[in-house]
Amino acid sequence: MDEAFVDITVAARLLGKTQRRIRQMCVAGGLRGACKLKGRWKIPKSCDHKLAGIKKPDELTGADELLDVPENKRQEAYRRLGLLKKFEKFAAAFVRDGGGRSDAVKIFASQNSISARSVLRWLRRYRRQGLLGLVDTRGGGRFLSEMISPGAFELFKGMYLTQQQLSVKTCLSVVNLTNRKEEHSWKVPSLGFMYRYIERQIPLFVKVLHREGMAAYEAKCAPYIEVDPDSVDPGQIWVGDHHQFNCWVRHRGKWVRPWITAWMDMRSRVIVGWQISASPNQTTIMTAMKQGIDKYGPPDSVKIDNGRDYDSQMFTGTTKAKRKALKKGYIDETMIAGIYAMMDISVSFAIPYHPQSKSIERWFGTLDVQFTKTMRTYCGKDADRKPDHLNSLLDSQIAIKEAYDMAGFSEVTGEYIKVYNASAHTGRGMEGRGPLEVMAERSSRRVIADGVTDLLLRTWSGELTVGKNGVNFKRMWYGQFDYDLMKIQGQKVRVAYDPADLAKVYVYDAVTLRLVTIAEQNQLISYGSPVSEEALRDATKAKARAVKIAKQFRSTQQTANTDLTTLAIQAMAEGLKDAVIKPAVQNIRPVKTPMDGQVRAHQNRLLTKMVKKAAGAESVEEVLDIDLSLLSPDDNKYEGVKLFDE
Repeated sequence: MDEAFVDITVAARLLGKTQRRIRQMCVAGGLRGACKLKGRWKIPKSCDHKLAGIKKPDELTGADELLDVPENKRQEAYRRLGLLKKFEKFAAAFVRDGGGRSDAVKIFASQNSISARSVLRWLRRYRRQGLLGLVDTRGGGRFLSEMISPGAFELFKGMYLTQQQLSVKTCLSVVNLTNRKEEHSWKVPSLGFMYRYIERQIPLFVKVLHREGMAAYEAKCAPYIEVDPDSVDPGQIWVGDHHQFNCWVRHRGKWVRPWITAWMDMRSRVIVGWQISASPNQTTIMTAMKQGIDKYGPPDSVKIDNGRDYDSQMFTGTTKAKRKALKKGYIDETMIAGIYAMMDISVSFAIPYHPQSKSIERWFGTLDVQFTKTMRTYCGKDADRKPDHLNSLLDSQIAIKEAYDMAGFSEVTGEYIKVYNASAHTGRGMEGRGPLEVMAERSSRRVIADGVTDLLLRTWSGELTVGKNGVNFKRMWYGQFDYDLMKIQGQKVRVAYDPADLAKVYVYDAVTLRLVTIAEQNQLISYGSPVSEEALRDATKAKARAVKIAKQFRSTQQTANTDLTTLAIQAMAEGLKDAVIKPAVQNIRPVKTPMDGQVRAHQNRLLTKMVKKAAGAESVEEVLDIDLSLLSPDDNKYEGVKLFDE
């Protein structure tokens, strides 16, 4: 590890920064792959070319410029550089004493047995090209034509270091074309030299990252921290993942590539639980985990993939969205506690694309080499390794007849795993012992109460709402006349079920996960089919019983002889006693209508009609216009006042 990493002190010196700044970059993730080990930061050399001791083309100076120059010409260039430095000191002193620079060139050339023209030419070339300008080009100077100018190399890298993976030939041809069209006067080497040049000047990890992507970089080049096997006890940490076999089996009349969902103990390498299926999902995960827990007890911790199955909220009790990966809709994101938490199992997540971070990834490679390649229907890891005869083999009736089905393939896989668990291993921490032998050395074992595993490791639904007919799950209704469900109609629940038996489901409170009831599937009746008298009678009784239960919630004894209307009004009035209404200041806005000024005329007409009805007044045509409303007994403010003296 020390060869691939440097500490903060070395990194600060090579990068030209303070140790405090380097420490801040480590914390912020500015130096990819930096990690803290035993309280000290370790920084991978691959995160910066300066740490790896590799220089960019525009950083090449001095001896670096002459890497491809023959030894004799390189030494001659160094000699000329020494003469030029000696001349600069001589000329400076000569000019200070009152002499001229041209005279200094002639005198210096004479003293060193070289021509003045050579001194001037070397000075000119050195200023323009640096040390490379001092190389003797006599004899053809072919090596100089094979050097590349920094500008040309930058253009080359811009095309070459992409995931389009352009060939060296294509990139070099574009550089040559650009050089001619834009008259850059770049030095551009031959194709053969360019292959050697990029091999030396572009590090492998840079090529892999830019041309193959982050996944390839993490798998091939990124440094990783090795775990001390003795720091982990057998049975303490399990690692889980899916893997698709590189072979074909028959399933439901078709050829499929089966999957294995497996859990491996990190320390002993025992495959504690596994499940073969046509496609991996949460059910296969739970089946494999239950298999391992039943045999070895639960682990203290699990290390799982960033895939959506293993990292589903049903297990972890937290959403993958918080870790930037879970696809919405795959699992209910409001789950309060996951299954791992209920079994007191802590969870850690493997680094994406990093096979070194999960030992089970390496076992999948072993499985492919030792087991899958022995299958007649082996298909290879990719198209390049696919056997030529495979297509014709899969089309033959003999292969179809003799092929493994899913159950048979699961059985033979189990035989291999049994042998693997008992085989001697030579890896770190194994010392020639088999996985089962190492597992047997553990000092303690966790246990779960009988039956709890069966309850927890089932398939769970997201949140469901209890409706009139019970719970609707997978397009089927459960608990139509269930009293416990009727009491919580409209509330949220979750159901757990056995995928092999959907005749009933276990209904739990969505928050506390307390069992509400075991609901049976509602009976469906075909449209137009006759219903038996017994079935109709049972349904009628169940419906009447539901109504009776609902009615029992209300007692009429307290309200039998009560005037509820009067009590309700009085209760409302109680709340108005202390209320003080403060009228707001209002502006009076008269409304004009066609009836304005006709009120008294209407009243006079009515009075005349009433007077005519009196005896002897039939001929009266008009009465005095007196406002008699003041005499009204309902609102007479002059009540008690005498109109005439007696």
